[in-house]
Amino acid sequence: MIGSVSVLSASTQMHSLRKHNRERTLAQNAMRSMAERIHAASHGFSDDPNTWASSVLALYGPGGTQVSFAVEGLTLPQGADFVGAITVLTNETLNDTGLNVELGLPRDLNADGDDDDVDVSGNARILPVVLTLRWSGESGTLTMRHGFYLLGY
Repeated sequence: MIGSVSVLSASTQMHSLRKHNRERTLAQNAMRSMAERIHAASHGFSDDPNTWASSVLALYGPGGTQVSFAVEGLTLPQGADFVGAITVLTNETLNDTGLNVELGLPRDLNADGDDDDVDVSGNARILPVVLTLRWSGESGTLTMRHGFYLLGY
């Protein structure tokens, strides 16, 4: 009887761990795929440095908004409308603390020699991007963030 209970307990824990690892793998793959898609689109706009930032923002952050995306295999958290979110930052004065991701902000995004512009959407040369995934998983609601830069050169 004790042996049966031990085997059942170990089996249950292994199933839970397997499901948790599957969710994290799905999340990491979705994050990597979206980052590659954004980099590819950004590179396609880099022919004209005068419109690069506005072209990227029109696709991934129109009007300073957050763009959402679905991730197949991950469950929406209760009360949420989407699993994934793309945030393109255009405010040089932001810092890493409020973003929960290390990007080295504040930073001069439009190459004008200072980092005090609150909106560089028209003339940015570098754009910080934060991808956020939030899903309901085996161990509760989980969040994963990935920050990176797009270069308009």
